[in-house]
Amino acid sequence: MVRKKRMIIGVVTAEANSIEQRQIIKGIARFNQCVGSDTIVFSNNYNPNIREKELFCENKIYDLILSDELDGLIVISESFVNEDLKKLIADLLSRKNVPIVIVGTHVKELDFPHCTFINTSDENDIEDLTDHLVEKHGFKEIDILTGYDFIEASNLRVNGYRKSLEKHGIEYDESRVHYGNFWMNSGTELAERYYSGELDLPQAIICANDYMAYGLIDKFDELGIKIPEDVTVVGYEFVGDRFMHTPLLTTYKRNRETIGEDAANMVYSRIKNRGFLFSPPQGEIICGTSCTCGIDRKLYTKELKYARAKKDYDHWNLFNPLDQKLTECRTLNEFTDICGTFHWQVREIQSFYLCLYKNWYDSDAELTDILSCQCMVNWEDKTPFDMQKFNFSALLAKNYEPAIYYFNPLFFNDRLFGYLVLKYHDPDTYDDIYRNWLKSVSNGLEFLRMKNDIQYLTQCQNLSDLRDTLTGMYNETGMRKAYHTLDIINQDFTLVMMRIGISNTGFYELNGKIPAIMDAAEAVKQFCGSSDICGRVNDNTFACIIQGDADTSLLENRLNSIVLQHNVYLEQYGLDSFVIAAKKCTEKSYTRMIGTCVEILAKRQCEQMEMRMRPHYEDMLRIRSYIYSNPQDSFESEKLQKLYPYSAGHLREVYKKCFGVSIHKDCINARMAKATFCLMVTPLSMTEIAEQCGYVDSKYFLRQFLATVGVTPNQYRNMTK
Repeated sequence: MVRKKRMIIGVVTAEANSIEQRQIIKGIARFNQCVGSDTIVFSNNYNPNIREKELFCENKIYDLILSDELDGLIVISESFVNEDLKKLIADLLSRKNVPIVIVGTHVKELDFPHCTFINTSDENDIEDLTDHLVEKHGFKEIDILTGYDFIEASNLRVNGYRKSLEKHGIEYDESRVHYGNFWMNSGTELAERYYSGELDLPQAIICANDYMAYGLIDKFDELGIKIPEDVTVVGYEFVGDRFMHTPLLTTYKRNRETIGEDAANMVYSRIKNRGFLFSPPQGEIICGTSCTCGIDRKLYTKELKYARAKKDYDHWNLFNPLDQKLTECRTLNEFTDICGTFHWQVREIQSFYLCLYKNWYDSDAELTDILSCQCMVNWEDKTPFDMQKFNFSALLAKNYEPAIYYFNPLFFNDRLFGYLVLKYHDPDTYDDIYRNWLKSVSNGLEFLRMKNDIQYLTQCQNLSDLRDTLTGMYNETGMRKAYHTLDIINQDFTLVMMRIGISNTGFYELNGKIPAIMDAAEAVKQFCGSSDICGRVNDNTFACIIQGDADTSLLENRLNSIVLQHNVYLEQYGLDSFVIAAKKCTEKSYTRMIGTCVEILAKRQCEQMEMRMRPHYEDMLRIRSYIYSNPQDSFESEKLQKLYPYSAGHLREVYKKCFGVSIHKDCINARMAKATFCLMVTPLSMTEIAEQCGYVDSKYFLRQFLATVGVTPNQYRNMTK
């Protein structure tokens, strides 16, 4: 293992290309270079707010936090928007025993004894900004638009506004405080309230971030309210892109670079057992034409210069052939050469390295802990070298002076290939143009992997002939071929079919159709398991061939129970939108066997359609759908009457006429459907299943299951294995 030359400070952030993160990281890197430390930034690329399986793979990059080579950590807390990701970061930090400084608002998940939170002062900043409006412009009638009232930052910004007013002898008026959501639509809505006369137009409006200010001035411009002649508007945070709005916004720049320097200084001081007294750094007002101060020409020229450069790189990135070149590569050497040729698309880097796990190309294997790394620029040594997953020094020791390194994940769907590592000597950071470049590299690696995977190529060849392209299941041809391989004479098989979308005239409309079909297909796959044969034989019909001497009614009930738990399908088409039929395989002819099942499906579909013609059916279906969606609820008469505003007796009578089963019995059936699903596809214990189905007493659950299904839950689980 290579020994490290210098101290290494890790920076944990998300979406490091964002302007807020870039400013903080710049300050961190500047300080670390001054004291001779290397900086490693761990960041994802997309940072989605919801957990997408394919995208969440990128967050495996944060496993590198566990490296023993990191002497300290700095976490940019505000960058993490996903709750699952916050929990992941919290778990990793809890296992570290190094100085940790967290920059940004307080996050309870990250509040450990060895972690210290620091931030700029929203309160002091807004106080400065309000002072400017009072002292420089002489305003006394000042409104403020802040974020949600339950967010700490929103209230801190109002506190700063209030402190300034009271300091200058101006009475604080709560009616001048307006709450929004920190996005442009809040500004738009406030502008309309002023224009309609609902609110009196003040002399000035403070927006607690620039996005709300942009929405406000854009709407004012549309409505003919002149800024700053009729009203002055100022923003906060200096997020960029001022030139895209008229007039040019006067705003307040939080001192993020200094807070980054302070964070690095605090970590360094703790490593050296020195004291460090932190004080929130003061920001500065960035003047524009939304007040009468006028433009700072030098700063504005710098903004425009950056915007022009970004536009050029966007254009070059759009029309360059990198994607095509990478998909044409047949070897990894060709691949790294192409990446090196297009290095100019990643602005102002000194170098970059491709670090792939040794078995990155094997989609079925667990990733090894060894990475094969190679520099991809011609002016440095391009000899490949191996690096243990946590041994960053194998890469960092190649450089004689401290630098800043960005570790970004390379992945495709839920498969991590490795990392791309950027190196800067100057305390700079990458931007969002690089994210597109990184996406091209990841996609190119997947193409290269597929070209060298003979098994994959064989599967692709079969897929077009035998597989349904939407679900990946067998198509009609595939099912026919699979059926003819069965030994019908000497073994027992059952054909189970399901037709979907029968009660919805919009089944053939595209809106929502594909997710619903995919969800139904997932239900069929859960029913079949890995050993049985299943397919989508036409647009709305699935078929399964189940091996073994199983009762046909039991199989129908199993599939029914599983489908009832697939809410994407049910929300699109409804509880009464599918029919199921099971038939023992006694015919050697696939066509005749399928025909027999289709006849049963048609008959049951007709019965379903007749049922829909009964009086009050739609009202009863809504109640039934609620019952099956919430089997854990207790459905007392009072609760059901809220769903159907008539007497309990009338409800019971109409319900039974519609569905042929009492409402009490159907509530039990809903619980049993949930229970059988859990027994088939989850490892939950009997107590846990009972709780999920609404049973306080697990023994009562066992008795009712036996009485309804005919076997105990354990026997049922064993039967479905």
